[in-house]
Amino acid sequence: MKVKKARLPAVPPRQQTANKSSDTKMPFSSAPSCLPTFGSRTGRAAPVLAVFAALVLGGCSWLGVGGEGTKTGGTTLYPCPAVGVLNETDHVTLLSGSGADLTDVVARAEIGKVVSKCEYDIDESTITVDLAFDGIAEIGPAAQSRELTLNTFVAVTRRYSAFDKKQVYEVPVVFEPGQRQVRFVKTVDGTVLPYGGRADGSIYQILVGFQLTPEQLEYNRRVSYNPIR
Repeated sequence: MKVKKARLPAVPPRQQTANKSSDTKMPFSSAPSCLPTFGSRTGRAAPVLAVFAALVLGGCSWLGVGGEGTKTGGTTLYPCPAVGVLNETDHVTLLSGSGADLTDVVARAEIGKVVSKCEYDIDESTITVDLAFDGIAEIGPAAQSRELTLNTFVAVTRRYSAFDKKQVYEVPVVFEPGQRQVRFVKTVDGTVLPYGGRADGSIYQILVGFQLTPEQLEYNRRVSYNPIR
């Protein structure tokens, strides 16, 4: 799907229900070199202060050989946008009641790794980015159902400005009987970004995270988080 002028896809791609960890795979590989420090849980996200409030409350990639009129992304001449997880949105805790006790936890979830690939359309002066991120969810003692929906977002930011576009995506997860944890993968295909002149893919960042309420964001800032193991 092609969307002009840096708009994120208007229609979410096919949603993937979480499966057991042995059955869940990322749809493509990460770039062999760097992700920015805000890009994965293993290198905990660094703050992106200029765009944080608007995003929460409001790279290095690869691609195979392109067709005629397209160029492979992830090279020096055709850099892909950086991708990563926005600080303080890499995890969410769903609570019941007052949320003052561990027994009030309905579920916890965290985003792990983000991977991407991109392609330049020379004729249209656009960059098409496909990305995916994985994560894990854990059911808590206050859960009334073994099915839940996690709200996540994908946002495009541009250097020296706020953000261009943001789209919220639902990620459904199902805990089978006796299962406390499930892994999930979410793919977002076809984000189209314009480029031209001296502006190329390096002027963009694509950030993912959980779409948090003000209360959930405050909880993340106040309560020390223990990663799901």
